[in-house]
Amino acid sequence: MSDPTDKPENGKVMQTAFAYEDAKKMAESEDGEVRLSLAKRADIQPEILYFLADDSALEVRQAIASNVKTPMQADYLLAKDKDARVREELADKIANLAPELDPKTQRKAHEFVIKTLKILVEDQESRVRTILSGALKDLDTIPVALVRQLAMDENDAVASPMLEYSPILTDDDLLKLIWDGVRGGRLKAISRRANIGEKITDAIVDTEDQDAIASLLDNQSAQIREETLDRLVEQAPGIEVWHKPLVKRPKLSALSLKRLAGFVTETLLENLLDRPGLDPDVSTAIGLEVRKRMAAEDVLDDKVLGEQDEQAIKDEVEKLNRAGKLTEDRITTRLHCGDREFAIYSLALKADLPAKIARRMVLSRASKTVVALVWKAGFSMELASLVQLRLAGIPPQQSIKPDEDGNIPISDKELDWQITLYLDDNDME
Repeated sequence: MSDPTDKPENGKVMQTAFAYEDAKKMAESEDGEVRLSLAKRADIQPEILYFLADDSALEVRQAIASNVKTPMQADYLLAKDKDARVREELADKIANLAPELDPKTQRKAHEFVIKTLKILVEDQESRVRTILSGALKDLDTIPVALVRQLAMDENDAVASPMLEYSPILTDDDLLKLIWDGVRGGRLKAISRRANIGEKITDAIVDTEDQDAIASLLDNQSAQIREETLDRLVEQAPGIEVWHKPLVKRPKLSALSLKRLAGFVTETLLENLLDRPGLDPDVSTAIGLEVRKRMAAEDVLDDKVLGEQDEQAIKDEVEKLNRAGKLTEDRITTRLHCGDREFAIYSLALKADLPAKIARRMVLSRASKTVVALVWKAGFSMELASLVQLRLAGIPPQQSIKPDEDGNIPISDKELDWQITLYLDDNDME
């Protein structure tokens, strides 16, 4: 019998094509390693691979199942193999082969693949079905019956890929599943589908499944009616998982925006204020909510320093300003030294604002507000970045970054509006 490999060349073992008689002898060998090496080859005659599909050794049958050169008749037999590990290997190969087969030009091959898939879809091992679902989820050439069977599987890992991605499933298919009681991970998968229409989104909302509705709200391509969003906002105060995706929804009524401002976190309030094209009445309502919360948390209390200490800082800041030495570099240096009060009084003086207003703006920890204070003081975005991090304690991921030219990426009108939010009628007296 000829040697199955040539001698190493450049450190690599080169395979040679087998003569039929040599391959047949190896397939009948009592040595399992010999049969396994044969089963892994891609240059073996189909009948030899078919013969090995019934091998007594699990490893050999696994190799045959994963071998892309194995004839389809052997794959059909392996789909009924007693060991799930063989069927898993086959499911992976068949699922990846299916997209390459055109049912029109490769009709016979396609039919054989579908016959094998029908067996694997019925497999008692969920791992086999999961492999199939993950590989077939995007295809539109698979029989509808197979897709629906996978989509209705009781195992979430099997059903979810089909429910989220399959182009074959229709709205009627999805509605029937929802009405029949699909919940949990499978309903969340439907909620994540791209471009689902209002009939589907209404049906999901009607289930009152909070996690699925959260996924639906987070799906920016989902079409949700304004009335449905209003209803969800009414229910949302006690359902925190809805808050962030609701704030991010592109189309919210003025009433819903005002309601959201009443119960979402300070960070989400800032996101509400950042919405493009925000109605002035809504902006004012949200701004008043910010003020109300600050007052409730004593954030507006400016009794931070004793009178003597306060006067000392005022005197120092005013003296430096008169001498033309209250510069951005000096404030930067003092901030790096941890002198927060010096920075607050300096920004207040330069912005022509009372110190208590500057303090309110800093303690708000709202990035846009803090940037507005630095802008009002006439300083650069570079200092605004430092003030956000060192003085206001805003996390880097939440801070406003300079634009590509290093400037403040907010309009003067918006910055000025931020200032007015923090002014009381008698603040400027």
